[in-house]
Amino acid sequence: MGNHFRTAPAGLALVAVVAALAVTATLAGADQPPARLLLGLDDAVAMALGSDEQLRQAAEAVRGAEADLLGAGSGRLPQLSVAGSWTSNLKKPSFFLPPDMAAGFGGETRIEMGRDVSVQGAATLSWTLWSAGRLSAGVGAAREALNATRWQRALVADVVAYQARATYFGTLLAAEQVRIAEKAMAETEEALRVARAGHEQGTTSRFDLLRAEVEVANRTSPLIQARNAQDQALLALRRLCGLPASVDVVLADSLAAVSAPESLESLLDRMSAGSPELKALDRMVALRRQSVSLARAGRGPVVQLQGQYVLQGETDDLFPGDDERATSATAALAVSMPIFDGFAAKADIGRAEADLRAAEAELDRVGNDRRLSVRQARLALESARAALDGRRESVALAEEAHRLALVRLENGIATPLERLDAELALTEARAQLAQTLYDCNVARAALDLAVGGTNGNVAPAAQEESE
Repeated sequence: MGNHFRTAPAGLALVAVVAALAVTATLAGADQPPARLLLGLDDAVAMALGSDEQLRQAAEAVRGAEADLLGAGSGRLPQLSVAGSWTSNLKKPSFFLPPDMAAGFGGETRIEMGRDVSVQGAATLSWTLWSAGRLSAGVGAAREALNATRWQRALVADVVAYQARATYFGTLLAAEQVRIAEKAMAETEEALRVARAGHEQGTTSRFDLLRAEVEVANRTSPLIQARNAQDQALLALRRLCGLPASVDVVLADSLAAVSAPESLESLLDRMSAGSPELKALDRMVALRRQSVSLARAGRGPVVQLQGQYVLQGETDDLFPGDDERATSATAALAVSMPIFDGFAAKADIGRAEADLRAAEAELDRVGNDRRLSVRQARLALESARAALDGRRESVALAEEAHRLALVRLENGIATPLERLDAELALTEARAQLAQTLYDCNVARAALDLAVGGTNGNVAPAAQEESE
């Protein structure tokens, strides 16, 4: 009954490489450059799944549920126990005789019992032959609890995978915003250089020069903010992937357009068939049904086979001899039947049935919420994709306007102010395109999370316990 997470081979290899690079950098000294790691999206997801603490906790919950199932099944097997004692009677117990009986014992009314040393040993066997369904219901409940726990672990894996993807896309967006800000700064500094040259030659007004200087100053803060945002995004990505802060992460992928979503009917079918959350709740409903059966079985009889072998002896030496020992053995078929328990069984049945109805209501609620989430996530993806073409056209238009502004400026029919306005419009168009690409990728990841079961690193369906 394996329950370990299976991390992608690429993720394991990356973890080993990063660990080796970190150790090498530490041994080489603090003045050495940080280790560099080329990190792709799939590798980031695999490393997050392999290092996330919540997943480790979920794995331990599965192991605990397996132990509970083993314990529930132990009631079907015979139970054998042995016990023994060696007792030194430092002061022996006594019993007292009536005076009319004391004459037969030499007039003594108090007589000590036993000898200096008592030895006892016993082997006891008990085997429940029939429990009116208690054992089968208990095993069934433990089995469904294990299945539910496995699906809950798969749900956590889906969430971790989504977080890794969203963080990776956020880091890509931050890197793109840095590139856009650096490009805008370079273009603005070039505009300032041209404005200064023109002002020295008398072809550029003092106002145009001041405007260029102000634009350079205004570009400094966004560039610093973009770089800081990129550093923060990289810190979050390293944290999710379990990477040390000394590793210089280089992103291997880039923001790209995503394909159109499947039909709504197909997505809903996949969600109903493979959502770990729904599967876990369905197993919880099955567990509650078993709990009802267990509570009802509490009204039935229990039949047990019991046996005992006893060794006892007393002596005045260290251990009793052959003539100072005695053995006995018993065998019994015991039946116990509750007649009146103060309505405890009725209360247990009522509680179990109420818990069952609550679990069924929770399954219905989450199912409706899941279907709504799939519809909303699909619409969000369609909206993001619809905006993408417009953003690309806006960038193309802004690039052409910027080109024309440069041409007009070179020909003396435009001012540096028009060039700065064109550069600002181009920067904004590029930033909007990057944001839309980010929105598309995150919307795709959110749709996968809403559908559920898209993470292939855990496969609880193949491990489900059945009757």
